[in-house]
Amino acid sequence: MTTVIEPSARQPGASGRPLPAAGSRWRTAPVRAADAPALHALFAVCSPETVRLRFFGPVRALPAEYLEQVLAGSPERHDAVVAYARDGARSRLAGLASLALPAGATAAELGVLVGDPWQRQGAGHAMLELLLTRARARGVRRVTATVLPGRPALLRALGRRLPAAHLAYTSDGPSGVYKLDPP
Repeated sequence: MTTVIEPSARQPGASGRPLPAAGSRWRTAPVRAADAPALHALFAVCSPETVRLRFFGPVRALPAEYLEQVLAGSPERHDAVVAYARDGARSRLAGLASLALPAGATAAELGVLVGDPWQRQGAGHAMLELLLTRARARGVRRVTATVLPGRPALLRALGRRLPAAHLAYTSDGPSGVYKLDPP
């Protein structure tokens, strides 16, 4: 679950240099291949419930196919960013967020994972802001997210930032498609 579409010329965070989120304790940056060990460490600090909510089932290790897409995927098809403490090392990630645009899809699919020690402290917000900025720069016009029943926080967060184009309750759980206005 991670993507953004179409080649981009110059966009925030494209250099891989960390961007501090305004008024935030977090730095955000595009994911890079060297982040693999830190991503495994991030997964290790996530509770089984956090993992279930992100991957829609009991997953014992960071899914290899997902990790490969995040690390090696073309940013045009799978854009991913990480967050880490402004005063900390990038080797200790607080979160991973991505937008994926599966072939033939009309909306980029959002996925967010924040380690248990850093939940509800703004890391998800900081990553979402960077992802949406990068998505706009690439021409993405719709973002979709699906959550498990009883966990609508991500949908509410998107709804505060983007107008909803469609909200539904699917067999997987509540989902929403949101309009992403051009820059």
